[in-house]
Amino acid sequence: MNRLVFFLLFFAAGTLFAKPGTTKRTTASTAQLSQQVASYVSYPALLSERKLEGIVVITFSVTETNKLAKLTVHTANQELNDDLTRQLTGKKIRLTDNNPFETYTVRLRFVR
Repeated sequence: MNRLVFFLLFFAAGTLFAKPGTTKRTTASTAQLSQQVASYVSYPALLSERKLEGIVVITFSVTETNKLAKLTVHTANQELNDDLTRQLTGKKIRLTDNNPFETYTVRLRFVR
C-alpha cells in the first residue's frame, strides 16, 4: 500500500513539473503569423456594404508544403465565413517551426 501511494505521489509530482509537448508561441511570432494571413485577405464585401468592423478568429493548420489547411472561420455569418475561407484556401505562409499537427489561431481586425 505504501509503495502504491509513493508511486502515485511520485508520478503526480513528475507530471506537475514536466514540460509540455508543444512549444508556446511568443507574441511576436503570433503577430507575424497574423500579418502573413492578413496580407492575403481583402476587406470582406459583406462588412464593407454594412459598414461593419470587428475581429474575426480563424483557426488552421499548415501542411508540409506551408499551405493553409483545415481552415475554420469563427463567425456567426456563413457568408462571411465562406468569403474568408475562399480568400485563404491554398495560400502559403512561412513558419520557422512548421508542425502539420498543430492548430494555429489568428485574430484579424477589420476596421474602416
